[in-house]
Amino acid sequence: MTRGLSALSNVKRASCWGAGFVAMDIVELDGERFAGVGGSCGNVMAILAWLGWEVSPIARLGADVTGGFIREELRSLGVDTGYLTEEEHIRSPIVLQRFATTRHGRRTHRFSLTCPRCGRWLPRHRTITLTQSESLANSDETPDVFYFDRVSPAALVLAQAARTKGALVVFEPSSVDDESKFQRAIDSCHVLKYAADRLGHVPDLPLAALPELIVETQGESGLRYRWAGQWSQSDAFAVEEVVDAAGSGDWCTAVLIHEMGRTGAKSFLCSTRGEVAGVLELGQATAAINCGFCSARGAMQALTLHELNERLSTLGQDDCWPDRAGIQEGPDLSGPLLHYCEQCDEHVRGETWALSKSA
Repeated sequence: MTRGLSALSNVKRASCWGAGFVAMDIVELDGERFAGVGGSCGNVMAILAWLGWEVSPIARLGADVTGGFIREELRSLGVDTGYLTEEEHIRSPIVLQRFATTRHGRRTHRFSLTCPRCGRWLPRHRTITLTQSESLANSDETPDVFYFDRVSPAALVLAQAARTKGALVVFEPSSVDDESKFQRAIDSCHVLKYAADRLGHVPDLPLAALPELIVETQGESGLRYRWAGQWSQSDAFAVEEVVDAAGSGDWCTAVLIHEMGRTGAKSFLCSTRGEVAGVLELGQATAAINCGFCSARGAMQALTLHELNERLSTLGQDDCWPDRAGIQEGPDLSGPLLHYCEQCDEHVRGETWALSKSA
């Protein structure tokens, strides 16, 4: 079936704040390890910056080599790092990504939070503080969109203040730790988006009354969403070859924000079912294209926005998939050397990709 897709639109001075998981991802690839900015919040902010947004992640990082690498890479992508703290007594979070093959022969990824050599825990995410959030919540600044992926008292202060000021609030949880705070987060958001393999077992999520839009992603089965009280299904786009599916959900979220959040909550609340369906399909299509590249943000490293839109224009057509030209050939070993495990002095190269782009 042919699925007509629109192009990703241009943005003028739209802004987004993001509170949550900003980390250094370590990707194991062909016997080597390479580092890049990751975490759901980190990826969504980086993609939005690439799409032309003014973005400001809000997170706590250590005054360490990892934190310096995260801040520097985000700055190089045009991200405002002014709300990233630098604290002496904590370490910046690190996540290890490895690849595996399923019993059906499909390539998949796995995340680890321990050092592969010594087995000790890698640094974990630290929630933002009330001091950070209250100063922003009480300021005259108001973003068009507020995104958060972790529940904490500080994140709730920002979400509630952003919603009161007319911002579109997007909540993308990966777990439920405190049910009371989690319920407050749901009550604060316009968009609730979660993965079925992580939170599909929570029976009350699809019944939540307040989010205007609920999106449940289902991997290869596509996604389902509730708009105006009615559930609908949107099938996934076929992918001939999955190089790396990590970050697919982050692309879908970023496209949703990009297309529906440019004027805050006002225009989003006036959207039609057809508009919501079209934006979610566009997010799915962009995520499918990114599966052809290595790393969570491979498409933005290998393609220009114009090239991405060209691929979107053919992706919805019958029996048509973009050619494989443009896939990253591999990391450049001249990237900076970073030590990430203090116990055994394990190290990793900074992610500097050598790109092979189509003419």
